[in-house]
Amino acid sequence: MKTTKKIKHSVKHLNPIYKGMLIFIVLIGIAFFLPSKPDTLDVATVLGATAIFYSVLLGFYIASAMTNLARLKTLTASETGALIAIDKIVELSLPAKVKETKEKIDRYLVRRFQYEIGAYVEPTTKEFYSIFDVLKGAQAKSDGEGAAINYIAEAMYYIAQARREITIAGAKIMTSASWLLMIVLTLIIVISLFLTRDGSAVSAIIVSLLSSAAILSLFILDDIDGNKFGEEQFAIDTYQDVFSAMGLLHYYPEHILIGGRYKPYVKEYRTGEPSNMHIVQGKK
Repeated sequence: MKTTKKIKHSVKHLNPIYKGMLIFIVLIGIAFFLPSKPDTLDVATVLGATAIFYSVLLGFYIASAMTNLARLKTLTASETGALIAIDKIVELSLPAKVKETKEKIDRYLVRRFQYEIGAYVEPTTKEFYSIFDVLKGAQAKSDGEGAAINYIAEAMYYIAQARREITIAGAKIMTSASWLLMIVLTLIIVISLFLTRDGSAVSAIIVSLLSSAAILSLFILDDIDGNKFGEEQFAIDTYQDVFSAMGLLHYYPEHILIGGRYKPYVKEYRTGEPSNMHIVQGKK
């Protein structure tokens, strides 16, 4: 059971290029060995109409998903930037709160990594609110400290705002009906392409390439809609920058290391469950 789950996880996060290669290998094998038959319907008309419908829908869904993804990138940058600012302001103006601040931000980020980028807001509410404790009992002894407290409060406001928007921008736009429609159109395109073969090797290769492209487009759409497209930069690395700014080891949960989904670039990093973390020697 555990092995099957691990295989499914690895396949899900497999690079789209590798998925495309596997698809092409399977389809070209079918193209060469499946007997070709004379046309029994106007395949060209069916293929043309379906391709137009498919391309319009695919373009619409990808454009919508990319809009959400672009906004999500901006929000994660705002959140991590504000967290770094809080840490540095506390170091400069509230030295008595430095250790507590680092611990609470670290706990919040470690908890955040237990979930995907679009689903971590609600489960990390408790850890987020605990960062506000930095302001408890903080009394300004000078104008500088008073300004620092105000800056921290302002940064926390922006983080709270970004978190709420992340729940919206991180949501998927593709419904079950949308996927069913796209899959049906893809099947029609693939079947129609296979019916246009003339039995030659060139025909088999072209049909396999076009069919692979149609199917691979769905995997790309899934990556974009699931916020996995370019996740290394905005969903993982940008949060690691906060650990670096605080002078702490990076943290990578085991679920993003399985199957080569992400490879840490630092010499040492933390991994494991929040209650049982351990240090791993990485490669650089």
